[in-house]
Amino acid sequence: MKKVLLLTVAALMISSVAMASHFGVYTDGTGSSCLLAPGFTSTVTVCEKFSLGSTGSRFKVTLPAGSSFFSFNTTFVPIGVLTSDLSLGYGQCLNGTIALGQIVAILNAGQIDVLAADAFATIIFTDCSFGEYPATGGQAWVGTTGPCNEVATENSTWGSVKALYR
Repeated sequence: MKKVLLLTVAALMISSVAMASHFGVYTDGTGSSCLLAPGFTSTVTVCEKFSLGSTGSRFKVTLPAGSSFFSFNTTFVPIGVLTSDLSLGYGQCLNGTIALGQIVAILNAGQIDVLAADAFATIIFTDCSFGEYPATGGQAWVGTTGPCNEVATENSTWGSVKALYR
């Protein structure tokens, strides 16, 4: 009986990490591209992707050096500032790709990062039962190219997976 309980707990821990939300900055609300143009923008969108159900989040966004941040337009309830510690309350349980809001700024070339809010260890999302869990954050690239660092999968054979543990 103890083995079954331990196996169940281990499986739940693995599945909760694999199902974590991912926060990134994209050209639009669909979260399709993290390659942004430099200059004035009011359409660059912060998105929560891969959500299985969220009611809120807490994170910050760092802009490239020399960029000028003006505001963050959102339809959700914001507390704080996007560039240091922003909490959003969604008001309902949402899933899939959630467009959190648009950044109004003048962007210089460089990298944008979505990180944990100041004084927090991780980006946080709140599930539909109001439990808080860690999430991953990504990068966007302004005037240059780079990897978007999203949670991704690629096809593999069972033999290659087994070889990882030999």
